Amino acid sequence: MTNQANTISTEDLNACLPALYRFAYTLTRNDDRASDLVQDCVERCLRKQHLFDGQNLRSWMFTVCRRVFLNQIRRDKVRGVAVDMEDAPQSKLSISAFQEEKMHYQDVVESFRELPHNDKVVLSLVAIEGLKYEEAAELLEVPVGTVRSRLSRARSRLRDLLENSGEEGTVVAASV
Repeated sequence: MTNQANTISTEDLNACLPALYRFAYTLTRNDDRASDLVQDCVERCLRKQHLFDGQNLRSWMFTVCRRVFLNQIRRDKVRGVAVDMEDAPQSKLSISAFQEEKMHYQDVVESFRELPHNDKVVLSLVAIEGLKYEEAAELLEVPVGTVRSRLSRARSRLRDLLENSGEEGTVVAASV
């Protein structure tokens, strides 16, 4: 993944970008802010690549992304909070698809948006990005047991939200 000088190759960096963007979107809940966060994260990773131990680039970049995001939150508290005008879910602004699978996907996305922030983060890391419990625990700086219990509660909440919207929870359990 890296050479002896701990430099990050362009190929390895590009391979991590889609997953990094999805994680950034989970943190920010906004396309533009997620893109900005990824850009800030990549810039920080390139500037600090000498600190990379050469083990797991994706996990290291997720950690950097999370820390950049938290630094931005701290900075924004001092400056004040920006108000986002796009509160309406995208699926409510577009024409619904006729295929049952597309409709189910939209229900899952909308239910996912209703989850608390911590549930979204743990589901994104483990269920979507495929991180191991240990990697997610290290990234979130919590014990592995905490990741497992948060993940269990998040899956349960997502199932409940889907059942309340008329969906069957067994389908979600298999896909999450």
